[in-house]
Amino acid sequence: HSFGLTKHYIILVEFPLVINSLDILISGKPFAENLLWKPEKGTKFTIVDRTNGKVVGSYQSEPFFAFHHVNSFETENNDIVVDIVAYQDSTIVRSLYLDVLSGDRPGSIPASQLRRYHISPFNSSAEFEVLYDDNLELPRINYRKYNMKDYDFIYAVGTYSVGNFTNRLIKVDVKNRNFKVWTEKGCHPGEPVFVPRPDRVQEEDDGVVLSVVLDSNKGNSFLLVLNAKSFEEIARAEVPHHIPFGFHGQYYGDLNESS
Repeated sequence: HSFGLTKHYIILVEFPLVINSLDILISGKPFAENLLWKPEKGTKFTIVDRTNGKVVGSYQSEPFFAFHHVNSFETENNDIVVDIVAYQDSTIVRSLYLDVLSGDRPGSIPASQLRRYHISPFNSSAEFEVLYDDNLELPRINYRKYNMKDYDFIYAVGTYSVGNFTNRLIKVDVKNRNFKVWTEKGCHPGEPVFVPRPDRVQEEDDGVVLSVVLDSNKGNSFLLVLNAKSFEEIARAEVPHHIPFGFHGQYYGDLNESS
């Protein structure tokens, strides 16, 4: 449900997770259980010109699956860079069924990788390098200033080991290949949202990171505020109840009480 975007191009990544429309009608199964993993098809990157909608290139890679793109941009030599949270296959889809997450059915959440795919007009394939080789998901960046541009920092949720639910927040420096972590025992954070410091020229990570966190120790949730640069806690705002998990959030700094 996500795609890449650069100054001149739309990047559509087609994973080899396919469906026969007839099967949906006659199988009697939920939609997701009609999906078939066909690794022999590989994964295809289709590059579309934003000005006229024409396909300007198609590039093959090894089979992989993903939910979320992170960012894409064009380099000085006209290559296209696509950063994406990748899985070896589509096992992750069924691993997120409620009976697996609740422990009623054996299973674990597969590991992900933060990958950077390089697409060159002189090649027919898309090659990748691993930027972060540990579990992470729901990636966010400083979109206001670095969307479709070369950038340094990604904020995401993660787990300490395969099979655990999200139990830490991660800041990844994609240039220097290091990372920082916030974690607290019994706490399960949601998607981190970067909010830049207002009314000044900032460095890329000059701001705060917000995340709604479930505290399983107390049975309630709180809004966590981290210093985006140091990744240390600044504050938290607790509520007296738990907040159901969601996938994505947004910060609207321009809203006021009158609106």
